[in-house]
Amino acid sequence: MRHNITSILLGAALLAAAASCSEILETSPSDKISSGNMWTTPELAQKGMNGLYETFYNRKQSKGTQVRSENLDGLNKYGIEALGFCTDYYSTNYPIYLLYNSAKQAHDWQVNHDWEFCYTIVHAANDAIANLDKAGLDEETYHEYLCEAKFLRAWAYARLSAFWQSVPIYLEPVTNEQCTKGASPADSVYSVIVKDLEDCIYDECFAVNNIEGSRMGRPSKGAAYALLGKTYMWMEKWSDAIECLSEVEATGYRLWPGKYIDFFTAENEHDPEMIFAIQYDSEAGYADNIQQALGARDTYDCWDEVKPSADFVDYYQNADGTKFEWSQVPGLEDWDILTPKERAVFFCRDGLNSNSLLKNCKTNAIKVCGEDAFNKYYLDSGNEARIKQAYENRDPRLKETILTPYEPVDCYKANYNGDENQIGKQLRWPLYQQGTNGGDFWMDKRTSAFYCYRKYVRFLKGELIQRDRCYTDFPLLRYTDVQLSLAEAYIMNGQAGLATNLINEIRINAGMPPVAEADMEILQYERRVAFPVEAINFFDEVRWGTYKESKFQGKDIHGGQSWWGDDTVEYAWYWDDCLWPWPIPRNETQRNSNLTPTPGWVY
Repeated sequence: MRHNITSILLGAALLAAAASCSEILETSPSDKISSGNMWTTPELAQKGMNGLYETFYNRKQSKGTQVRSENLDGLNKYGIEALGFCTDYYSTNYPIYLLYNSAKQAHDWQVNHDWEFCYTIVHAANDAIANLDKAGLDEETYHEYLCEAKFLRAWAYARLSAFWQSVPIYLEPVTNEQCTKGASPADSVYSVIVKDLEDCIYDECFAVNNIEGSRMGRPSKGAAYALLGKTYMWMEKWSDAIECLSEVEATGYRLWPGKYIDFFTAENEHDPEMIFAIQYDSEAGYADNIQQALGARDTYDCWDEVKPSADFVDYYQNADGTKFEWSQVPGLEDWDILTPKERAVFFCRDGLNSNSLLKNCKTNAIKVCGEDAFNKYYLDSGNEARIKQAYENRDPRLKETILTPYEPVDCYKANYNGDENQIGKQLRWPLYQQGTNGGDFWMDKRTSAFYCYRKYVRFLKGELIQRDRCYTDFPLLRYTDVQLSLAEAYIMNGQAGLATNLINEIRINAGMPPVAEADMEILQYERRVAFPVEAINFFDEVRWGTYKESKFQGKDIHGGQSWWGDDTVEYAWYWDDCLWPWPIPRNETQRNSNLTPTPGWVY
């Protein structure tokens, strides 16, 4: 549609030939451009470089969004997002088994997928690095391609280390039989990342930024500084992180100056906020299906598998920067003395007593909250207005990111309302009327009352061709991440004053009051509300050591919830100390005797 996605399919064979160590194919298949001849001309080299990105795309997206091997491919956004604090993944059929299983399985699909995904990039990059000098490229193009391949290799190793810490290191092309290395310690993996990124930074031919032009969105020195700084964060080398992250602004990248939610659109995706991204197009094969995963039935007939966590919604601050408490909402003073199910009475729609058409809705509500709570607390007129107060005067990013109950919204579902937008629908409970103006906003998951994301979701007719043809780029590195990482490094380095300035710039731009002095709790809040649906939070939580505290609310058993917090309404999540780092996949230990099983995981 607008992007520079060119000839990626012609480079795909290179990736097929360098998949995971356990799946390397013959080097010169007769029906494909292969590693053996990919790098012999400038034209083929360009296709080969384009092919390095092919692995990021979900080639199976037409089959759905469920996190299982037959459905998902490419970057595992949904599974990793669902592991984080911000998001629940709803599926009664294929839940997130890393959470759902009390005994953690070393053959889990996500574990296998990300191992193969990362090593596909590593081996393809190794092939490019080893062979680019054969392509007859001019000096500047050669160095540009070389740095690009080294950046992608560093990015893949950074992701591997974030999951596993210790992994095998391969820096040259290898055959399947040569994939026999054991796992190197994390410090050795970090050294590889640092070396590759420093090569990118010090190469005079590598672009300072790729904000504009034919290489828009591709790696650059700004991206290398950002990734290197974030690597030093994992290494807890705060001064080095500060030095690198401070350089990113000088390369031309900057904070998005507009309203928070407006950045996540195709119109604004090329702002200097975007440092490195997966570039999507509406063409089949290069589109994203994020709408299908996040949207509801009333937004292009989607599945809302990926939905906001109730814990996360409760976490958003009040507009004055204080902590939100349900018991401080007028009319909800008894919140803390009620059970989670009894609290459902506060979320009921108006008219359950007076409207005979809602008789079944009343019955369903009482089944959840109980008759005593219903008779004591329910307001036949005003119940909706009372609960709606809980979402008013909160951090503006709450309503920009999440559709909250009883908030009117216009939306579109084909063949409903005369195939025109439905006007003023609301997320109500219990559900009653679908498909008309002013009716109930219809989710796919209706066993209880769940929140729905606004972020990345298109609501109106004409905004998309169809639900799996999304074309907004997906950030892998953006400047807000850099600025908040820099603020964290300052805090950890004893320079909280400098961190305060950086955090307040983001807060003020979001419509929140500045803080007097930054600390880690404040920093963590900003990162959590900045990056939902960007598959970032899980990595933050495990790096901070707060994963159990946030995702599991400090419990051994937690789970997905309705608006009112009835724990494990969907299915239980089971905490285990082994949840991170991830295990060496079982099939890799079976193929390579130098890789040993990870303690605590079932093999």
